[in-house]
Amino acid sequence: MYGCEISNRLRDTDTKRSNATKHNKSPEPPNDSRSKSNGILDGTDASTREEVVEEIYPTPVPETALWPESEWMGLTDLIGLDSTNMFDQEFSGGLESIAIETPNFDFSTSNWLPDFCFAMSPQQNSWLDLGIAGQIQPPCINSDSSMRLLKCWFDEVCPAWSGFDSKSNLNRKTAEGLWQSSPPVFAALQSMSASFLSARLPQMRHSAMNLLKTATLSVQAEIQELNEKNVLDEMPTGIIFALICLGTTICWLDTRRVGWPFLQEAKTLLRWSSQQQFAADADKLDFFNKSLTYWDMLISFIYDPEPGTDTHQVSALPSTFQRSGSLHTYSQSPYEAEPHPWTGVSLLSTTLLARSIRLCRLYRHRANDRTLHSPSTAPEIEQAKELEVDLLQLQLSPRPSLNDTGDQRTPATQLLHVAESYQLASLLQLYIQFPSLLVPHSQLVLRDPGEQEITALWHKRIIPLSLRLIEVLEQIPSESGSCAIQPLLYICAATGLRYTPTLPLDTESNSISGGSQVKPRPMESILDYLDLLKDPLEHSKEEADPLSVSQMALDVSKGRAFILRRLSVFKECLHPAPIEVAERFTKELWAAYDEAPRWSMDVCWISLMEKKDLRTLFG
Repeated sequence: MYGCEISNRLRDTDTKRSNATKHNKSPEPPNDSRSKSNGILDGTDASTREEVVEEIYPTPVPETALWPESEWMGLTDLIGLDSTNMFDQEFSGGLESIAIETPNFDFSTSNWLPDFCFAMSPQQNSWLDLGIAGQIQPPCINSDSSMRLLKCWFDEVCPAWSGFDSKSNLNRKTAEGLWQSSPPVFAALQSMSASFLSARLPQMRHSAMNLLKTATLSVQAEIQELNEKNVLDEMPTGIIFALICLGTTICWLDTRRVGWPFLQEAKTLLRWSSQQQFAADADKLDFFNKSLTYWDMLISFIYDPEPGTDTHQVSALPSTFQRSGSLHTYSQSPYEAEPHPWTGVSLLSTTLLARSIRLCRLYRHRANDRTLHSPSTAPEIEQAKELEVDLLQLQLSPRPSLNDTGDQRTPATQLLHVAESYQLASLLQLYIQFPSLLVPHSQLVLRDPGEQEITALWHKRIIPLSLRLIEVLEQIPSESGSCAIQPLLYICAATGLRYTPTLPLDTESNSISGGSQVKPRPMESILDYLDLLKDPLEHSKEEADPLSVSQMALDVSKGRAFILRRLSVFKECLHPAPIEVAERFTKELWAAYDEAPRWSMDVCWISLMEKKDLRTLFG
C-alpha cells in the first residue's frame, strides 16, 4: 500500500502548545494580498473586527443553506449537526449559486502543521517532503485532524480512487504537488477522506458534509477571482484538480449525485487554459482532459444526453488541440504508452464506450417517443454502423509496448485487459440496442428484426459476447488495483446475461396454449402437494422445457454469480455506496429478464434504470 505514515507527529507538539499557552499566543494567520480580510482587519479592535468578519463572511440563512451553517469547524465540533437534508437537490445554477466566500490561505508563510512523512515505497523512496517548514492549514480546523485526513487520502483514498497506484499515478503526483500551495486542493483532499471514512465511521458523515462545503466554497472563491481578472496568468491546476476530486466523490455521500456542475466548471477552465496555449502545461492539459473524458463517460451511462449533444464529441478539448509547440495534433491512438489512472492505456476505448452509450440512450429515447406511423429507421442506426466499424478496427493486440505502472498489483497488462473490456462492452451495448447490426450483411437494407429473430440473435451473438467480456474480466485478479475503473464493465456484462428459450416458438406455443387444456385432478400424492409451490410462470417453463438445462443457461448462471462475487469484493476495497447501487441494479435487471414472458425481449436496462432510479457514478 502506497501512502503516508505519520512520523514524529507529536514531536515537540506538547512543548509548542505549552509555549503558546504560556505566551498566550496563537498561530498568526497567513499574509495574503488577495484575502479581503487582511487589509480590513489590521488595526481594528476586537469588537470592530467581529463586525467586519460578520460583514465579509455572513452566516447562511438556515432555510436556504445547502449545508449546515458552520463554515470553519473542527471535526469533533461537526459531529451532531443535522445534515440529513444536505443533498435534497443537486446544485442548481452551478457553483456560483453558493454565494458565501471562503478566505484565501497562503501555505508558505507559517510553520503550523506538524511534521510528518509518508511511508517508504518498496524501493525506499520518499515521495513527499512534508516536513518542509512553512505549511499551514485553514484556521479553526484541528491540525492533527487535518493531518490524519491527509494521511488517509494518500494511504487509502488515492489507491481506491485510481486504476493503479505508484509514483507514476498522476492523481497522487498532482496531489503531492498541490496540497501545500492550493487551498482548494488542501480542503478537497480532506473532504474526500472524510467522505471515504464515513462508510466505516457513520459518525463522520456530518463532518464530511461540512468539509465538502468548505472545499466547495474555497473552489468557488478562486473561480470568482479568476472570472474577475478575466485572464489566466497560469493554468489553474489546483482549481481543476479540486473540482475533479469533489465532483467524482460527492456520490460517496449521496449516490444520486454525479457532480455535474463540478464537471462543467472543470471543462470550462480546461478549455480556457487550452486557449491560452501554455506550452509548459501541455501534459497537464492532456491529463485533465483524459480525466474529464472518463468522468463524462460515467455520466453518459446513467443519463440521456442533453438535447443537441454531439455524440461524437466526448473530449473536453477540441480535436485540433495542439500539444506543446509542435505541429502534431492531439489525436487518439488505440493505446497510450503512459498509463492514466482512469483511462488506463487506451483513451480511445473509453471514448468509444461513451459514444456508444450516448447513441443507445438517444435512440431509446427516440424509440419511446416514436408514433405508430413514424418510420422504424433513425439516423442513430447509421451512426451505430459507423461506431461498430470503429470498434472492430480497434486493435489492442498484439500486446503493445507499455510503460510500467510501478504498481505490483496492477501491471500494465491488466490495464490492457480493461481496455479490451471497454471495447467488448461498447459492442455489446450497440448490439443490444441495435440488433439489426447483427442481421447478415447480405441484406442491403437494415430492418428491425422480429421478436423471435431477436431472441435468436441474443442466443447466438449477444449472450456469447457477454460471456466473452466476462472471460476477459476473469483474467484480471480480484486484488488488482484497477478495480476502481471496473464497476461499469460488470454492469455492462450483466445487461447481456439473460436466459433464452431453447425450444422453437411454434413448439412452445402448442405445448402451452395449443390443444385442449388438461383439467386439474385431485391431489393423490405428496408430489402433487409440492406442485402447489410452483408459480404459473415456472410451471409453464417446465412444461415447455422439461428437465433440460442448456450449456448456455449454465454459463449465464456462472457469469451472474461471478459478477456478484466481484461486486462484493469491490465493496471491500472501494467506497461501498456506489457498488451497492450496482448490485441492486443488476439484481433488478436479472429479475426483470427472468420474469418477462418467454420470447419477449421488451425489457431494456436503460428503461429499468430510469424507472428504478438506480444510478450513480459506477467507477
